[in-house]
Amino acid sequence: MRENTFIEQNKAKWEDFEQLLKEKKRNPDKLSESFVEITDDLSYARTFYANRSVRLYLNGIAQQIFRDVYKNKRVKWQKLLDFWTTDLPATMYMIRKDLLLAFLIFFGALLIGVFSTVQYPDFVNVILGEEYVQMTEENIANGDPMAVYKGSDEITMFFKITFNNLRVALMSFVMGAFFCVGTLFVSVYNGIMVGSFQYFFYSKDVLIDSLFAIWLHGTLEISAIIVASAAGITMGKGLLFPKTLSRLESFQISARRGMKVMVGLVPVIILAGFIESFLTRYTDMPLIIRGTLILVSFLFMVGYFVVYPYILVKTKKIKLPVQKLPETSEDSDFELFQIRNLGNILTESMMIHRKHFVPILTICATLVFPLSMVMYLLVFKDISNFDFPNDIEYKLEEYYLLIVTGNYTSNIPFMIAHAIIWAVALTTPYYFFSETVNQEVRKIDWSVVNFSNFLFKNAYKSLFVVLIIKAIVFYNPFLILVALLVVPLLLFWLYAWTIYTNNPFKAFARALKLFFFQPIDSFMMLFISLLVGSVYFILLNSTLSGFFIGVLEMHFLEGETFVLKIVQVFYFASFFTITFIIVPLFVYSIGMQYFSIMERAENTTLRKRIEAMEVEE
Repeated sequence: MRENTFIEQNKAKWEDFEQLLKEKKRNPDKLSESFVEITDDLSYARTFYANRSVRLYLNGIAQQIFRDVYKNKRVKWQKLLDFWTTDLPATMYMIRKDLLLAFLIFFGALLIGVFSTVQYPDFVNVILGEEYVQMTEENIANGDPMAVYKGSDEITMFFKITFNNLRVALMSFVMGAFFCVGTLFVSVYNGIMVGSFQYFFYSKDVLIDSLFAIWLHGTLEISAIIVASAAGITMGKGLLFPKTLSRLESFQISARRGMKVMVGLVPVIILAGFIESFLTRYTDMPLIIRGTLILVSFLFMVGYFVVYPYILVKTKKIKLPVQKLPETSEDSDFELFQIRNLGNILTESMMIHRKHFVPILTICATLVFPLSMVMYLLVFKDISNFDFPNDIEYKLEEYYLLIVTGNYTSNIPFMIAHAIIWAVALTTPYYFFSETVNQEVRKIDWSVVNFSNFLFKNAYKSLFVVLIIKAIVFYNPFLILVALLVVPLLLFWLYAWTIYTNNPFKAFARALKLFFFQPIDSFMMLFISLLVGSVYFILLNSTLSGFFIGVLEMHFLEGETFVLKIVQVFYFASFFTITFIIVPLFVYSIGMQYFSIMERAENTTLRKRIEAMEVEE
């Protein structure tokens, strides 16, 4: 039977099923009967129309009826449970050799750090910084070597430390995209730092105190960084050793595998930040308690990420997953209303970004230099007290937080300009995606006039969202971690507000409905938010900045105040460029997720086809 005939014969019955599901009081017997009928149709559709929308439509109705009949709430979370009990352990088994390599590299670097500090005691100043070493020596002299963990309130410290730990772990993973070299560099650096750090305390006769304090949280933290490095190595190997696949296909598979590992590390890193903020400060806690916590943390990390996967595979309780390539290519027809998994979403998003990269880069190039100069003139006027290069490290950290959060209460024009720039950067990819929605093709013909009109009509919506995020981080810049958690929902709202309706309240209601229709899939986008945010911060505060400053130090005399002007303009230009390049990828990913959930919830494609058939009749 042809698909159109199948739909036509059963259309009325399916509409009755939908009406039944909308009723507040439902007859259980009728629901059970409906479930039997719909599963029969679904079975037929799976056999003859396996890759068609009608199967997805029937599957959605069957799931709704099943939930109403059996009322088993655990079914909703079965996917999440499977991830932790089977998917992630299977992935860890597949990357076990990369994990061993990451551990050996880190441990070898740790020994190098110890040896270097033994041979050159001042080496610790190079790795940790003179100010930190001096502060620690003062704490040791005062009889409290771990006083550094007591200097801030618990809440502020938690957000700051957790954000930094996520940044380091994600950096270890993301840098694997540079053919593993970046991941190896990060792993070696962290290993040397830990080794030098621990020997420094040994040389001051406070090794025991440091071990029971630092490794209280460090067991989870360092282990997570090693696992993240293994994920980065896995991703890099996809580029280096594609085997029979193309390099891009191999990279997609390995990156997806690494990302699954990174999702599993997020709770571990958050827990490590909690321990460091709330427990490590209690240095008078009995050693037996701290030692027990360290041992439990160690057994958990080794047990879950190493032993448990090995046992599951060897006892054949799980089968190793076969990685499939996304069923999309640049030459395939683009279907907006299509159910996509996370891998398809990322692949489609990168393809759209690549198609629109040139016009976005053109917009960026047009705006970067003038905006950099405007921001410079708004903020940095008095630099007479700047001592180059002694003040440069402090200033860079100040600029880094300033240009990301825009919190500069003494300069209202700067805060306004900063918010407007973010709004423009956010509206730009919405323009290209909305054109994609309208024309249903990836590549569009754009013009300055069309873009300007869209910007004029919609930038205020993005500005409103930006102001919400800025309100969150206003009190403390490190609350940006909290802001990242609400970004996916806010961008859902923007999509509904831009494409669905101009009424912000209706748009927000629709965004909430879609966001929580598939909460697990939606919250998976939180990881994408953290990942993209990490890439953004890594690029903005990377070794490139250090290299740039090093060149300035080599060619200019100390005290040259005009050097700071160069640094300021450089940082602002970097900020704008990276923002206009990174933000669109995230916006496209959220858009793909938005329309994927819409298709799952509303069966848009099938409804259009049924309406088209009725018109033809």
